[in-house]
Amino acid sequence: MKPAERNIIDEDSDFFIYTPSMMARHALLYPLRVGHFHYQAGYRQSRRSFDSFLVMTIIRGTATITVSSGTFTARSGQFVLIDCYAPHAYSFPTDSEVLWLHFDGVNARGYFDLITQHSPVITLRDATYAATRLNRLYRIFEQSQPITEPTLAKLITDVLTACAIAASTASSDDRDDAPQSAVFEDVLAYITAHLSEPLPVQELAAQAFMSEYHFIRAFKKNVGYTPHAYIMDARVNAAKYMLANSDASLQRICADCGFSAPSALCAAFKRSTGITPMQFRQQSKHGENNN
Repeated sequence: MKPAERNIIDEDSDFFIYTPSMMARHALLYPLRVGHFHYQAGYRQSRRSFDSFLVMTIIRGTATITVSSGTFTARSGQFVLIDCYAPHAYSFPTDSEVLWLHFDGVNARGYFDLITQHSPVITLRDATYAATRLNRLYRIFEQSQPITEPTLAKLITDVLTACAIAASTASSDDRDDAPQSAVFEDVLAYITAHLSEPLPVQELAAQAFMSEYHFIRAFKKNVGYTPHAYIMDARVNAAKYMLANSDASLQRICADCGFSAPSALCAAFKRSTGITPMQFRQQSKHGENNN
C-alpha cells in the first residue's frame, strides 16, 4: 500500500497491514504493519495512543523521538523502540529513509521494558543482523511470500533480542558505579555449578572482586533478586526437577541442591510453591504439574 500522508515520498514508500490469527495473538509476537518509508524533512507524527509497539531502524537521516521520558535523537544505523500505547511523537528534521514495524504479542511489553530502561534509541555495535531480519520480514509481505506466523515471530524476536543485548551492554557501560554485566553472568554460572555447596555471600563477592556490601546492592540491581533469594530460588527449582524426573530420596535431593536437611528443603519448598516436596512429586507423576 502507498502512504497518503504529507512529507512521505509515496513512489518510493510502501507499507503492509497484517491481521494475526487468534493463535498468534495468544502465543506469539506478531506484526501489525510493516513499511519502508522515505520521509521528507519536516515530517511529524504525534499520537495519544496507537495500540502497538513500534520498532524502526534509521537507514539514512535523523529522527527526533519524544516520549514520556524525554526527547531523543536517532541517527543512521540506530534502532528506535516506542510504546505506542502511550503518548508519543516522532519527526524527521532531514530527509530520511526508515524501515519500521508496528508489532504486539506475548512478551512485547517485557521486551520493551527491558530494552528502553535508559533510552528508546538503541545503538548496536553491528546493526547488520537486526536490520536484515527486519528487512526479511518486510520482504515477505512485499514479495507476497507464503506467511508462517512462527517465522514472523522469530524474525521479530531476533530484532528485539539484538536490541536487548545492545541495551544491556550499553547500560552496564554507562553506569560507572555498576559492575559489568559479564561479572554477574560469571557469578550466576558459578552458583549453578556449585549449587550443592553453601555459597556464602562473602564467597560470591570475592568471585566478583567486590566488598560484600557493594556486591549485595549490585547483585540486586543487575539480577533483580538479592543473592540469598536467587540462590534459594535456584535450589528449589533444582529440587523440583529432581522430584519430577527421578526417584531420588529427600536426603539425596538435599545434598545435590544445597539444603542442610530435609526439614530445610521442605520449609523452603512449601514457602515457594505452597505444597510439600512429596505432594509436588505425586502431582508430577499424575501429570498435574508442568514446572
